[in-house]
Amino acid sequence: MDKKTVIALVLITVVILALPYYQKLIQGNQPVAPPRVEQKDSLQAQRVTKEKNNKPLEKKAIPLKASQQILKKKKARLVIADEAKIEKTVEIETDKIDAIISNRGGGSFKKFVLKKYSKYDSSLVNIIDPIIKDNLHLAFQEINGSFVSTDSILFHQDRTTSKVYLKNGKTFKIVYTLHYKKSEIIRTFIFNGDYYHVIMVTKFVNPDSLLLNRQYQIGWKNGLPSTESYVSDDNNYNQAYAYMGDELENYSVSKAGPKETETLTGNASWIGIRTKYFLGSLANLNTNVSDGVYFSGRGVKRKDYVQHIYDVGYNARFTNDSKGDSLRLYLGPLDNHELSIYNNNLDVLIMNNGWYERIFRFLTIPLLPVLEMMYAVIPNYGIVIIIFSLLIKLIVYPLTRKSYVSMREMQKIQPLLAEVKTKYKGDPQRLNKETMKLYKEYGVNPLGGCLPTLLQFPLLIALFILFRSTIQLRGAVFIAGWVNDLSRADTLFTLPFSIPFYGNGFNLLPILMAITMIFQSKMTMQDPKQKAMVYVMPIFMLLLFNRFPSGLNLYYTMFNVWTIIQQKFINRGMELETVPAKSGIKRKPKKR
Repeated sequence: MDKKTVIALVLITVVILALPYYQKLIQGNQPVAPPRVEQKDSLQAQRVTKEKNNKPLEKKAIPLKASQQILKKKKARLVIADEAKIEKTVEIETDKIDAIISNRGGGSFKKFVLKKYSKYDSSLVNIIDPIIKDNLHLAFQEINGSFVSTDSILFHQDRTTSKVYLKNGKTFKIVYTLHYKKSEIIRTFIFNGDYYHVIMVTKFVNPDSLLLNRQYQIGWKNGLPSTESYVSDDNNYNQAYAYMGDELENYSVSKAGPKETETLTGNASWIGIRTKYFLGSLANLNTNVSDGVYFSGRGVKRKDYVQHIYDVGYNARFTNDSKGDSLRLYLGPLDNHELSIYNNNLDVLIMNNGWYERIFRFLTIPLLPVLEMMYAVIPNYGIVIIIFSLLIKLIVYPLTRKSYVSMREMQKIQPLLAEVKTKYKGDPQRLNKETMKLYKEYGVNPLGGCLPTLLQFPLLIALFILFRSTIQLRGAVFIAGWVNDLSRADTLFTLPFSIPFYGNGFNLLPILMAITMIFQSKMTMQDPKQKAMVYVMPIFMLLLFNRFPSGLNLYYTMFNVWTIIQQKFINRGMELETVPAKSGIKRKPKKR
């Protein structure tokens, strides 16, 4: 490859790898307008429309469809005959969760701990933090036009027990009731000892005397907390979603500022909010519940990033008078095994954060089961990654060898190419003709060195996505005392100051990766004028990858090591004999 080709490949690599890391900092992540979806049947979305409105709520009665009417509501004090006097809670514990639910709002969570997942400080992951209070939102517009939110109202609770432990296969039901005027609001929660989800049933008794057009709003408030030590990276994955008409719609905010709202009309099978490794979602179990969805988000400026806080919910229409409207609340890991059991495309969120992950998802998803099968035999993901990197290197060996051999053949005729460039530098057409003649005479393909490399790029990016965001590596130990979590950087110590782009953590694996890149680059460098690239690219990768997961850095380090060994092996069977300029040699170089 010539200098321009090398520079082009380097730029392509830099853009692909750096864009997902810096795009929100430099460009911002603007909400993507959803495509128009033609209605094919009652289960598909209607034509998608979006409405943004930051104006104050008007006093007159307006239909509930505009979600911002409730989000920017005037609080009204309800006069309820049998309103509960004190807040009551019940703790429900299973092998997977430890949750506390309150009668405030007719069911909101004070705690939702995932017992199988720990944070960087060894505490268990808790989906609820002090900001996420009154999290299960229920609101409606009365027939007289008044807006009512039940978020702070204490419902009557039918259980007196304070704690329940559910064994596998067992369920627990708790009912909250609110009497209001001539109506009654009944909210039922059903926990199951086998799952992370909770079934939530909402019923309005005598709805026509309470709900304007039978419409109401139900959703999740105040987003999800960060659970990772690298908070900025975790926040980059934080978005709100809706699955409508077999299409994934996403919503995000990029700048610090006041709350923004957005609505989509149509039938949504589920809505949700995700972080890097965890998900909160509400799945519609009644095909007629969804009359549209709303998103609301605000950005809060932190030291080196903007924190995203989202609300998401259904603009619903109550039609199931006998049984009530059912939703499935899932608060748990973004794990393909947990999400695939629901068979509602909830697992589409796995390794699907941003356009580049969607493009390469066809390669990333099939690679995950391979890792899991290897882990079943070798219960150490660090060793699995080392072996996996060797297998990938063996698979791409034919392409790598072809690329390397082609570059060596190009290197042999460099003196003749230089002579031709000098001789015909004032005649571009003749220069091109004589250059192609040389290629043909010596059987050299000028694209032979870069095409095999470009063919490996999709796999390279797919593996980058896989090792950066898969939850299987979260908490996985490689070498105790050094790499204690393959989803986090292998920080040996923390510097007393922060270096721009590098951070303040001293991590060994990114340094080893950069060193192996330097050795590899020196072995393949052809043009002495490109000597600076031997060091520029490794330094750039060191800065970029320093805070990335150690599993990702381990993979690229070992991949470079196998490449160096491979190139030494190929070199042993090849002898570099350049063709001298003005030699008059007409024979082709020997093929080895």
